[in-house]
Amino acid sequence: MDWTFVLLIVYSGSVIWYYDVIRYHDVIRYYEELYFYIWVLGLDELPAYILPNIHSIADTSPLPSPDTYPPLNHSVDSLRILRLLPGSSGLSCQLESTSFGEYPRYRALSYEWGSDNRTLPILINGVQTRVGKNLWEALYHLRDPREERVLWVDAICINQHDLAEKAIVVPRMNLIYRRAAEVVIWLGPHPPPEIVNLDRIVWWTFAPPSIDKAYHQEWWHQAVPWLFDLMHANYWTRTWIIQEVGEAVRLTVQFGKQSMPWEAFVAAVATYRKCFPRAFWTDRVSALEGLRRSRREGEIYSFTDLISVFRNSFCKVPHDKIYAFLAMAADDSPNFIPAAYNKTLAQVYKDVMRFLGTSTIDRGVKEVELVHMSALVRRLLTRKTGKTVAVDYKPTSILRQAEPYTYYDHSTPDKDGKTHLQARTAYHKQWYEWAHIRHEQTVIAWLPTAPERLDIWTDIGQVTPQTDLLTAKGIIAGEIESFGPTIESFLTSSDVSKAWQMTIIQQSAGKPSQKSMIALCERLHVVIGQQATSAASIDWIIPLRPNIESTTNSKDLPRLFTGSSGFFGIASPGASVGDRVVQFWGSNAAAIVRKGERRSADGAVDSVVAHGSIVKEGYSHDWDVPKDKDKFAIGHEGSTIRLHLGLNTLTAMTLNSV
Repeated sequence: MDWTFVLLIVYSGSVIWYYDVIRYHDVIRYYEELYFYIWVLGLDELPAYILPNIHSIADTSPLPSPDTYPPLNHSVDSLRILRLLPGSSGLSCQLESTSFGEYPRYRALSYEWGSDNRTLPILINGVQTRVGKNLWEALYHLRDPREERVLWVDAICINQHDLAEKAIVVPRMNLIYRRAAEVVIWLGPHPPPEIVNLDRIVWWTFAPPSIDKAYHQEWWHQAVPWLFDLMHANYWTRTWIIQEVGEAVRLTVQFGKQSMPWEAFVAAVATYRKCFPRAFWTDRVSALEGLRRSRREGEIYSFTDLISVFRNSFCKVPHDKIYAFLAMAADDSPNFIPAAYNKTLAQVYKDVMRFLGTSTIDRGVKEVELVHMSALVRRLLTRKTGKTVAVDYKPTSILRQAEPYTYYDHSTPDKDGKTHLQARTAYHKQWYEWAHIRHEQTVIAWLPTAPERLDIWTDIGQVTPQTDLLTAKGIIAGEIESFGPTIESFLTSSDVSKAWQMTIIQQSAGKPSQKSMIALCERLHVVIGQQATSAASIDWIIPLRPNIESTTNSKDLPRLFTGSSGFFGIASPGASVGDRVVQFWGSNAAAIVRKGERRSADGAVDSVVAHGSIVKEGYSHDWDVPKDKDKFAIGHEGSTIRLHLGLNTLTAMTLNSV
């Protein structure tokens, strides 16, 4: 029988799903995989393999309703736990409140939320609700047919509708994962091939194999494509897993009904990387293991360390790019950042900069990184994501069969002692070869960043309070020697551009550095030209004012200038000949400081009069970005300078910078 029909799934008396075009023999073939009670042709079960093709015709919210949650006792550190009831049919759970003082024993689930549009039903405290498909599958595979399982699952145990509750519980999540008896990483229903013996991989934790030994094991050749799929799971790109994996005392990786210890999984990934050195996406797992190992060895991670190392992770709510790292960060600041989801992104940004500006851990390093972090935090808060198709090549093992070949050998000597050449047949041994099959996967990716607007991030016209003065440490690149044309005339008039180039040639005439100065001037043309493709790009290059705390109505545009130590740049209005140009680590933004500057009690300079960017000799066709932190060390005090920057000034100076 091979015919098709329309399938209706009935749950609690109402139609909640439909699936059109299911082949009857396929339903029978996967009959043992139970997911729902259905009513069709007398069958009792729905095959799991068709779940991805099911279309919901009901409410698709992936979160339980607000009425599902028992109240938390906020007078103590409390949490909810989920009791996953035993069974073999639909999922049923009990959600209850407890506190850490009651020493609850539970397993915490670490997983990817997945799409909001694909949800499945579940009973919580006798009330039917819906959760995301990936979470549903995790609970289904974690469920024991005879005993209840006690879990903590963020999507269910936190009332996601209640922002006030999230503000209390989210900072507590590091404790929740640290106190868990086990943290379970769910990578989806991907069981290993039957030939793969997980016990062998577990043994690799203690005795990693050589590459040659791994290559000659048949089961390893079957394990490679499976590991490829596990490591390409979108789970590894999530922001929150960094805390969940980093805080776990005991960690298990689960795939379908099977699992292995985290240490064994890491050993398998390391062996994979040895076999395939260009598999750079294994770095995601390596970075998490590096975090766990460093914390075990007593190293600390500051907020800036975490946000820099894991900057390319994804989350649905932009606030979580900050809140996910706070509890793990070893920072001591009086300006603690509350997990307030009702705040604007500008308010979150200001909270972070005040936090970094007053953190006492590695104070000197914080001052060196401040300007770089200002731009990075804003970029992380506003970066948009989209879906794209990523192409990779999946290693697949091919077994080459034994083939006969002929060779010649001397025969056995006859009675006269003579031998003759004799043809013999032998067989090559079987061997494996790797074929790399094109693999396409829909993934989340960063979209191009839109130009920043100053008014979104700053309070223009307001005087920065003393509490918002932040200290940054920079290095003096040199002084402004002379000014050239405005950026507008340089971009719009070829005569102006050529005239300024001729001026550079005349000024450097007879100097040994003349050729390098001319080449550097050409590079400045390239840098400005590749960024300024429209009139609006002028503001993109230098969207600054001489003093953002007291804006003026000046229509002056940024101007080109030459520097005393062989560099060129552009500066905002307010700069003068003789002003110092100060660069910062990890940033192409430069501050321009007036000679005879005012100094505060701690020795920092207060008189930043303008901003800019410079180009220096080298191979880069972009604005110069200092990358050597050693140059900012105490031993180089002769060329370093500490600046007091108002938060508005800092923001304006780093707008659209790197």
